[in-house]
Amino acid sequence: MRTEPFLVLLTVLLLAQAASSKEEAVDLGPHRVTFSLPSSVECALTVAEPLEGRTPTGIDYIERSIDLDCGGGRASISLRAHQSPVPAGDGVVRALSKKTPWGIGVVGVETEARLVDRHTGYLTTFSLARGGEVYQAAYWLDRHLAPGDFMGSTYCVISSSLPWTATKELLDSIHLEVKEEAARASTVETVAVGPYLVYFDLGGLSYTVFTEGPHAGDPEPGAERYRAILASGQRRATIEIDGYDDYRMVNLETERLLAEAHLQAKGYTRNNGSVWTVGGEAGILGVGEDEDHQILFVAIFWPGQVEAGEGVLLARTRCEVESSFLWNATEILLDTIRVERIGEV
Repeated sequence: MRTEPFLVLLTVLLLAQAASSKEEAVDLGPHRVTFSLPSSVECALTVAEPLEGRTPTGIDYIERSIDLDCGGGRASISLRAHQSPVPAGDGVVRALSKKTPWGIGVVGVETEARLVDRHTGYLTTFSLARGGEVYQAAYWLDRHLAPGDFMGSTYCVISSSLPWTATKELLDSIHLEVKEEAARASTVETVAVGPYLVYFDLGGLSYTVFTEGPHAGDPEPGAERYRAILASGQRRATIEIDGYDDYRMVNLETERLLAEAHLQAKGYTRNNGSVWTVGGEAGILGVGEDEDHQILFVAIFWPGQVEAGEGVLLARTRCEVESSFLWNATEILLDTIRVERIGEV
């Protein structure tokens, strides 16, 4: 009986907490941003006109932003989308958060790592010369590991002179995602390559498909090699399939070393390999950079893996994907690729 008043009180408190915030949803080009502020904070919201620009290295971008003019201060949410990946390491994220907003005068700066919108970011607190504080957080929506550091295409910066309680709620609640109507339409294609069906998507890119094989004994006796080449202008992806007569053990550490050796042999001296999900299977993604700062991706996975004892995986097909496409197209390819033996479909 004693628990009932407590449960009633808890319900009232939860309802009061839910009612104390208000959620906003705003479209920024192909993205939708949602966030919450305390209901006591009244703001006039303005969506700025998109700004086009170019980085010092010649990468075009579009910047879209929201301005919030509130009774207790101001806030802004800025989203910059680059045409192709740019450096996005921790140092870059930290520098974005430390770039003084709105031309304010500061006497102190303190920066710390902080999770924002489920992404690793940084939060900087600026101590103002006139007193008070301004906060600024930065994070990348889509950064990925490249040779020696991260690359990314889209980042977000949130600036706020609102009190910390309101700023914290803004940072805790903000979420950016691609609008459903702007999401990439599926353009999955199926290509027959010898005894295999290969399913893949390149995100709407125009390309030409060439197939080769079989090349008997190409990798080793008892195996046949087939290739599908996806060519688009000066860039291409080669899907190489090795089919074996019997099951082979899958060793991801060996594949990681092979991916790095493949990149090294092609002149991509800065390279690394790591575990990555490819075609729905545990695989390896290697990333290499040459002296001209060109990037090459090499992914390896074994379709149709089966377990044969604790920690032992076996498969009859090995697939290696080499791609000189930009990361956005390569990522779609690796997410969607499926390789199946026709007789086993």
